[in-house]
Amino acid sequence: MRLFLLLAAALCALLPARAQAPVRPGAAPCLDTILRLDGEEVRGRVLVLTPTALRYLPAAPAAPDTLTLPVAEVFLVRYANGTRELLHPAAGAPAPDGPPDLLPGLTPGQRLAYGRRDALGHYTDHGPYWATLGATLYAGPLFGVVAPAIISGKAVKAENLRPPTPALLADPDYRRGYQEQANRRKRQRSWGGYGTGVGVFVVLFAVLVGSLAN
Repeated sequence: MRLFLLLAAALCALLPARAQAPVRPGAAPCLDTILRLDGEEVRGRVLVLTPTALRYLPAAPAAPDTLTLPVAEVFLVRYANGTRELLHPAAGAPAPDGPPDLLPGLTPGQRLAYGRRDALGHYTDHGPYWATLGATLYAGPLFGVVAPAIISGKAVKAENLRPPTPALLADPDYRRGYQEQANRRKRQRSWGGYGTGVGVFVVLFAVLVGSLAN
């Protein structure tokens, strides 16, 4: 019973916090994202949207002055509440020899980077972490290393990608960027779970050695 309580205490101390990350000092909690046709993302709060102009308040540390962008230069607006508004009229036009181009005006490199940015914020599957942690606690550090080695080597399944706009996965450059970043995060979480399990065993071993020494 004593060993079980020690193991539980060590596990609770080493597991990563699952609460939301603290807000950085000076950061605005509710910011909209404006995606320009040239691929640049602008953070701020949209104040007024007319058929020809978009007025917004830029995010800190920019000066708190209202700025204006022509609607013709804006692809879409992603609001803080998660909704999106497509502003560029050509965005839904069919491509001559393929599906509609949802990222008009963006180069392949910008589409790749856009996919990576979306994956950073929307790929949130923690299954690899808990799977490798459980395997390490069950089999021990020596045999538990097999789990992260196998899990981290497999690409994230399509149903687990969960991009904010699933239709964008039809774009090969966007999809490649999103997939690469999602795979990277999966590897990090797989080995993170293994590391936590090893840490639990190290703490438990140290406690046992200390008890025997006394």
